[in-house]
This record gives sequence, structure tokens and C-alpha cells, in this order.
Amino acid sequence: LQTVKTFEKLAKFTPIKCGIVIGGEAYKHQIASLRKNPEVIIATPGRLVEHLDKGSIDFDDLEFLVLDEADRMLDMGFTEDMNTIAASCREQRQNLLFSATLKHRNFGRIQDILNNPVSIEVDSFKEGHSQITQQMVLADGDDHKQKLIKALVEEEKAEKVFVFCKTRAQCTAVGEHLAATELKVGYLHGEIPQSDRKQVLNRFRDGKLQVLVATDVAARGLDVSDVDLVINYTVAHSGDDHVHRVGRTGRAGKQGKAVTLVNRIDWNKNSSIERYLKIRFELRSVKGLKADYTGPGKLKKSGKAVGARKKPGKLSASKSPAPKKRARNKKNIGKGRKAKGGETNSDETNAYEAKGSSLYSKYRKKTPE
Repeated sequence: LQTVKTFEKLAKFTPIKCGIVIGGEAYKHQIASLRKNPEVIIATPGRLVEHLDKGSIDFDDLEFLVLDEADRMLDMGFTEDMNTIAASCREQRQNLLFSATLKHRNFGRIQDILNNPVSIEVDSFKEGHSQITQQMVLADGDDHKQKLIKALVEEEKAEKVFVFCKTRAQCTAVGEHLAATELKVGYLHGEIPQSDRKQVLNRFRDGKLQVLVATDVAARGLDVSDVDLVINYTVAHSGDDHVHRVGRTGRAGKQGKAVTLVNRIDWNKNSSIERYLKIRFELRSVKGLKADYTGPGKLKKSGKAVGARKKPGKLSASKSPAPKKRARNKKNIGKGRKAKGGETNSDETNAYEAKGSSLYSKYRKKTPE
């Protein structure tokens, strides 16, 4: 939807029109829009493929195929849809692929779309944002983290705050907790209907909501101006995702601030992000909410915690490990197969028992208890 708004601004004084094909909207309205032959179609891959399957759209005359947020679409599992869309277009066209990184691990899966591509890199994300102050606060469990968020919002006197969570469940739990503290809160995740999503975003943009709690996928591509503070409730999955998160603030030359809540489990992941981005987050404390976790006792050169090494112990004769018991098919023990002459073939019996034991062991490994 942000892309649509930007298009409308750019094409305001031109006859160029666009059609919108996205999930969560009625098919009949989209088909009616497509019948008007718009010059530009803005679509999500899943719904666009559905229209292709129904025959309500064709790309025989398409001149430009633009894949925006290509890295995120790959992460979300749209590889097959992207290839299907490209295959439905005429061969003579220009492909434009926009991504936060040019070294995504899954770009090889859409290699057929990229025909001897020319790479253009502008403002590498790893160079960081000088206008964004990045901090970290040591934290304990969920209760402590939720109190920290409330305190940080009050300390910064922030009017627009993004809070990023790892899962939908976390997103909902944090949103409900903050709403109970009388903050004006909305939340976004993958299960929020499109109509509700629009309403939440509009209320946040208009300043009717102070805090927006979101998952990475739900917040990808959002463009909201004047965001004062970004809080990472959980450490981002990767350095790239971290940059996408903090990039919500400090836009258009304005100053911004990003705070990551780091507990014992996330310390090493946060250190990896710092090393990847070649920066160190400023350590911050919140008055009255000091964490029990004070950081690792020892650090490696990489900034990661030094793990405690277990000393090899010596087993005494009295504590020697018990011999392993082999699982056997005991049904026919002592009853060997009879050969043609009526005699028992003990070799075949032993082979059968060994084979049955092996299969049983494999089954036990694959089947949870």
C-alpha cells in the first residue's frame, strides 16, 4: 500500500494508472481494475499467481518486471511464485530486482530471472546510519522486558515507537501488556486481516497510537515518518534484519534511537550483529529496572561469551557404564527358519534378527517418545 501511495504522488499529473492485486481483497474488484488495462500493476506474489491461474491477467505485453523486497520474498517462501510470474512474462523485457543485500543465500533459486544482471549498490546498509544512536539494555525474562519498554518510552518521551518481536505470540502478548499500562498500542503480525492492518497503520501514522508492536515480516516495507524510537524486544535474526528494524527511525536526516533488549540467551547473537555491522552498541541502564543478568563473565575477541568447558571425568570401575541392550525381535527367538530339508537354518535366523534390530533402532531414532 505504501508503494501505491508513492505511485499516486508520482503519477498525479499524468494519465498513468495502476491496478492493485493483493491478498485479503475481493477478487471481483481486482478483476474490474485489471480490465481497464492499467499501465502499472502493483501486486503481492501469491495473489498475482492466483489471477494468472484463473486467466484474469496476462503479461504478453509486459515490458518491465520489478521485484521489490526480493530478499524478503525469498525468506517468506515465494521462490516458486516469483519464478512462475517471470515465466508468464514475454521474453523481451527488463527485470529489476531490489534487495537490502546483494549476497542473499537464496538468489541462486531465481537465477533464471537474472540474465547477466548489472549490480548497482547504493548506500551499503553495513555502513550504518550516523543519525541513529544504537543502544542495548541487559534484560531478564518477559515481565522485565515489558517493564523496560514502558520505562524507555517514558524516558525518551517518544510519540511514535516501533517494538519488534520474533513471533506472533510474542507480538500479541507484548501488545496486550503495554495496552494494559494505558499506552495507546497497536500490533501487526501475519494473521492480522488486511482491513485491520490498514486501520492500525493509519492510526499510528496519525498519532492516535503511540506504540506499534510488530513482527519483522509484518513490518517489512512500511514507511512511517517521524518514528522517535525503535525497541528490539528480541534480538533480530540477522544483521540484515537488524538494519531493517532500526531503519524505521532516523529518516530524512532526522535523529533517531534504537534500543535492543539483550538477555543471557541473546548475548552471542547480539554480538554477532555488532561484529557484522562493525559497531558496538552503547550499554544503557534504566533506573529502578536493573537486570539480574549482568553479562557474561568472560568474553572472546569476537565479543561472544566464553562457554564453560566441562572437565573430562574418570569413570571408576564401580561406575562403569552399563552395556547397551540391543533391541531385538523376540517373537521367534529359538525358532529358526526351516530349510527345504526340514532342518533349521541358524544363519538365516541370525541375519533376520540382526536386520530386524537395525530397522527397529532406526525407527526408534525417528519416532519421538
